[in-house]
Amino acid sequence: MPLISEQDLRQIEQTLYTPKESELLVRKILRVNTNFNKFAPSIGYRYYTRTGSARIFAAGGSAKDVSFVGEDGGEKSQKVYDIVTGIRYDLREIEATQVMATRTDIPSVRLDMLRPETARRAVAELENRIVLVGDTKYGIEGLLNATGITSEDVADGAAGSGAAKKLWANKTPKEILKDLTTARTKAKKQGLFNPDTLVLPPDQYDLLDQPYSDTSTMTIRGWLTSQGVNFPKVFSAREMGKDFNGFSTVDCMLVLDSTPEIAEIAIPRELELRAPIYDIMGNSEQVVMESIAGAMIRHPSAIYVGKGI
Repeated sequence: MPLISEQDLRQIEQTLYTPKESELLVRKILRVNTNFNKFAPSIGYRYYTRTGSARIFAAGGSAKDVSFVGEDGGEKSQKVYDIVTGIRYDLREIEATQVMATRTDIPSVRLDMLRPETARRAVAELENRIVLVGDTKYGIEGLLNATGITSEDVADGAAGSGAAKKLWANKTPKEILKDLTTARTKAKKQGLFNPDTLVLPPDQYDLLDQPYSDTSTMTIRGWLTSQGVNFPKVFSAREMGKDFNGFSTVDCMLVLDSTPEIAEIAIPRELELRAPIYDIMGNSEQVVMESIAGAMIRHPSAIYVGKGI
């Protein structure tokens, strides 16, 4: 029975394990934590709300006056789920690569590498969705809807009516600045956190690169930075759009402190390509899988979602 050649198997692996930059959205936002048993059915971690403070003592103060810091919170357990897809080549495709490899008068034929590319992209897209939006069917919370985050409608602008008053397309740069300033302030929690990441729907992301006004070459993004609203990491994500974010009717923005102390992505099993299995007809099937427990959000108060933009 014809088998996929070692050269083709190596090419499939190389294609699968070489992701495009555009596919790694949530991995640019949060650090990946793989320090789990890949066979674990669930993972656990602690979430916190900081309590306590330091005090000024006059000389000779007593121990009973000491203020102790601590954390309110608890232990959270999240189930691990497998993201699975497959790559299939039929007998004729495998035979063609082997027959053509023996011919010197025509170019050799390789297996179609679009399939491992498509499999890799499908897994990455679902990973992005799980971390950002979660999955209500499986009870997975994402950054946009996790318990304890701040989620609210943005302020109305001067133009439009009803829900249209909140849209960035109808707002002035100063009104957009107000929305972003509000988001940063609320995610800072009076200086406890440092919001460094802004995630926007594609249309609102592109809006930031438009001119500040008809008489200025400075972009809205440049103007916002000049006004002190500077996010080191700004991303475009379709999951922020109303058709993908789970809110169903409005676009939203995400602002957060993305340091590992705040949140990480739990990946017990990184992307794996299983060995090919051949059926009775000689067709080859390979499983592509990754295990994920979603976002581990230790400080949900450092995350802000502004709806309606």
